[in-house]
Amino acid sequence: MITIIKHLIMFAKLLIKKSCMMFGLINTKRGRLKQVMLFVLLSLFVFSCSHSSVNEKINKVGEVVGEASGELAKGLGNGATKAFDVKIDLAEELKKKGLSIGKTTLSSDSTGTDNLLSAYLIFDKDFSGKITAKIFDNKSKEMGRINTMVDMKAGDAKYIDFDFDKRTNIDSDCTITIE
Repeated sequence: MITIIKHLIMFAKLLIKKSCMMFGLINTKRGRLKQVMLFVLLSLFVFSCSHSSVNEKINKVGEVVGEASGELAKGLGNGATKAFDVKIDLAEELKKKGLSIGKTTLSSDSTGTDNLLSAYLIFDKDFSGKITAKIFDNKSKEMGRINTMVDMKAGDAKYIDFDFDKRTNIDSDCTITIE
């Protein structure tokens, strides 16, 4: 019983510390007070449990914390995705040839540079030819270009990877054109 309570207290301290760090509360006097109050409340909750139902309550608390953590991670992921949405323009010439863009993702190569664009291209007409992707910085200066040859039939669709030079880092304020 004592070891369970010790583990709960260590878990509560860790949870409080991580939560306070995440919300920037540790470096302020007021934040320190909130941290202590949260610890006291969690401690009271743990010690108020009867011996027979401690495991059930621990499991329930763990379940709630797990769900909250999952929702927080999902929210952070969505926020990061929105923050790093890059504007992608498809040239009118390609639109007239039956191309459209579906989902696009940016990722990094082995050096950690965000230089890999994956674009899901949809072909409503037969298409055979060169597709060029260009990246422009926030001042409209070109900073990367790559070509790829494509041969697709009407109704086809697939991801096409544009692996830019390792010195090209695609930032959130960049614009990409596919021509």
